[in-house]
Amino acid sequence: MWIAYVHGFLSGPNAVKAHALKAYIDEHESDLHFWALDFPDTPQEALASLQEQLSAWKKEHPHEKICLVGSSMGGFFSTLLSSQFACKAALLNPCTHPQEYFEALCGPYVNPLTERHFTLTPEMLPFLESLDRATVIRPELLQVYLGGKDRTLDYRKSLLRYNNCDIRFYKDEDHAFTNNFAALIPHIIAFAREI
Repeated sequence: MWIAYVHGFLSGPNAVKAHALKAYIDEHESDLHFWALDFPDTPQEALASLQEQLSAWKKEHPHEKICLVGSSMGGFFSTLLSSQFACKAALLNPCTHPQEYFEALCGPYVNPLTERHFTLTPEMLPFLESLDRATVIRPELLQVYLGGKDRTLDYRKSLLRYNNCDIRFYKDEDHAFTNNFAALIPHIIAFAREI
């Protein structure tokens, strides 16, 4: 089985949570494979890259299972990909209705983890809205972790969006699960292993 980390906005495959997942798996779960996905920062290119990488993985490993661990915007993408590829996904403070969140963030950026330059434009918002409308929530494939002190995203939107899913709420955790992300990892692994 594979655990694949899907990072959020202005993050990358070297994110703190990716390192924590890899370290835990290396130490405690020798039969698991870890994969931190790398993909572009703009939404259309990001989704296309993720779909391409997972399609290639599926062809190369037709009999293996994969569980996505998606953080923030990676949680939004992981929701889509979970439905498309019929795989499990653990979502960490997933971005819900990203077109609303990104409306105020249009402009030029440099990703601090990858040093890639990119620009978010208003023209990208309809694409996000169309993805949002087309999203299929499959509760049997999803587990959702929400922090009550998330100041980046409104966790209440995720409570509504994923209301039929297994939701784990941590009232003292922030957007990045700074307090104790390591404590969540065994639960994520257990969820991934469930048949």
